[in-house]
Amino acid sequence: MKSTIRGAVLGLAVILVAQAAHAQAMSFGLGGGIVVPTGTLSDGNSTGYSGSALVRVQPPASPVGFQVDAFYTRFGLEGVDGHSRMIGGTANAVFAFPGASMARPYLIGGLGLYNGKTTIDGLGSSESQTKFGINAGAGFDFGLGKAKLFAEGRFHAIMKGVSDGTSGDEKTAYMIPLTVGLRF
Repeated sequence: MKSTIRGAVLGLAVILVAQAAHAQAMSFGLGGGIVVPTGTLSDGNSTGYSGSALVRVQPPASPVGFQVDAFYTRFGLEGVDGHSRMIGGTANAVFAFPGASMARPYLIGGLGLYNGKTTIDGLGSSESQTKFGINAGAGFDFGLGKAKLFAEGRFHAIMKGVSDGTSGDEKTAYMIPLTVGLRF
């Protein structure tokens, strides 16, 4: 009798966990676009490009979700042959405004880890450095059947991400990626 009750309770628990996982509405996405360096990051760096991959969990009954994304950004250097690159990842809260329209706005923001490196042709690469940062932005999801087209802009602040060339002090680096992609 006890084993039958345990089996029934275990079976019910498995069913409930499976339903909860299914209800979490997990999506995956890929995106790309341009990235604009601002503030001290724009000293010597020109507008570049960025690519990203993401995983979002958005419970259907809640406007608040969670998103983890990884990105690669590459900037050109001004006046020199070479480039700067930034590889990173962020963990974010997402607030999707309720509604059933074709374009659904959302807000996104969170913490990130950023690894930067500069390469000058003929001189080699600088040592890569990893820094913490924060990001915040807004975007729109556009329904396309099972997939969603998204467009967003974010503001990233990378703490102590750039060294001042004259004093050697580390300053906050800023960049603004403008991304378009698909989430499915």
